[in-house]
Amino acid sequence: MRMRAIWAGILTAALMLGATGIAGATFYTSTTDLDKILTGAGTLSWQQDMPGDFEMPYDTVNSAKLTIYSNFVNGGNDAVQVESNILGILKNDTGWTWFWNPMESTGFDVASSITAPWGQGQSLDISLLYDERGCLNFLYLDKSVLCLNYNNQVAPVPEPGTMLLVGIGLAGIAIYGKRRRNEA
Repeated sequence: MRMRAIWAGILTAALMLGATGIAGATFYTSTTDLDKILTGAGTLSWQQDMPGDFEMPYDTVNSAKLTIYSNFVNGGNDAVQVESNILGILKNDTGWTWFWNPMESTGFDVASSITAPWGQGQSLDISLLYDERGCLNFLYLDKSVLCLNYNNQVAPVPEPGTMLLVGIGLAGIAIYGKRRRNEA
């Protein structure tokens, strides 16, 4: 009889732990429409939205990729800077782009630019240092897309299933103690 009660308690605990769920990676994507034609030399800055619950050092970044969609890239003169870190240049891998060619996209790994301390609701600061001087030199920026994969560990609040499991365990201990007292 006692062994059956122990196995019933273990089975109940296993079922309750399975019902509470396991926190996993969170995927977040934000798109910023730029729609800008740039000529001459200068700097264009914008902010990329981040998740509202993202905070470091509590959260952990698994990966973060920023993709900038552009056209008429003359190659080698347009540096991308994220959170004051120069990450690389916009590229034109298909040669000279004109109206018949598809929009170019250049991807940057920005995970190393997202460092602690990082507050909730803080945006990712991006700048493009462009140099489009010369005859018919200009750059069209369409949009930027951030794909963020992170583990959200901010909420230390117990899940309802965990609280239920603790309550069942305490009730079981109380009942067991009462029965032992009554048997003695």
